[in-house]
Amino acid sequence: MHVVVFGGGGQCARHFARLRGEHEVTSVVRDDKHNADLEKLGATPAILSLETASAEDLAALLKERKADAVLFAAGAGAGSTEERTRTVDYQGAVKVYEACRLAGVKRFVMISSVDVRDRSKPVPAHYTEASRTMSDMAWGAIGMYLKAKYDAEKALHDTQLDYTVIRPGRLMDEPAGGAKVGALQIEATSRELVAKACWEVLAQPGTAGLTLDVMDGEGDLSKEVARCAEQRTDAWTG
Repeated sequence: MHVVVFGGGGQCARHFARLRGEHEVTSVVRDDKHNADLEKLGATPAILSLETASAEDLAALLKERKADAVLFAAGAGAGSTEERTRTVDYQGAVKVYEACRLAGVKRFVMISSVDVRDRSKPVPAHYTEASRTMSDMAWGAIGMYLKAKYDAEKALHDTQLDYTVIRPGRLMDEPAGGAKVGALQIEATSRELVAKACWEVLAQPGTAGLTLDVMDGEGDLSKEVARCAEQRTDAWTG
């Protein structure tokens, strides 16, 4: 499988490239400062900016690399303005959806965030009081980021892509251990686990159409993903 990663310079995307196994990874970045590091990880860099490239430009890259799947791991990053966050996290995602359509790439995985939802609706029924408190804190601190991710996810539902959305919790640098997958409480997630979860859902086509919270836990990742695929567990609340 050849996977093209948008936002290839990010930490989760780097883990994804390192864990590629026998697969091929093209890591799309906006400049060449990451090239040497990405090549050491086994990825092939490609320079294109989501802010300036057109959907046609992105589609041309997907065709050139003969992409079998796309991973959207891009984000404006901490300290970005609201305008740039919208441009990268929402508009950039929509541009990639269109590029996939133009290039005929159906399989699509997105790294989003836990608690991405319509805040005008009640909190998810399964949330504990601790998760409700953490939700309020997160939206107070990074609300513009979560809103951009929500709009990107909502737009994804209107595409014909075979998508799976991975929603990690508070990102941590510890090595990946066990996992919990499904519709979960707001907890922590190893960045390495996020990358492993992306590969796992690509290996399990039955996850297409699902949005999955992924948190550190005690379970086996592959079995957790398979259970969600079989039961059609979906963390999307609309």
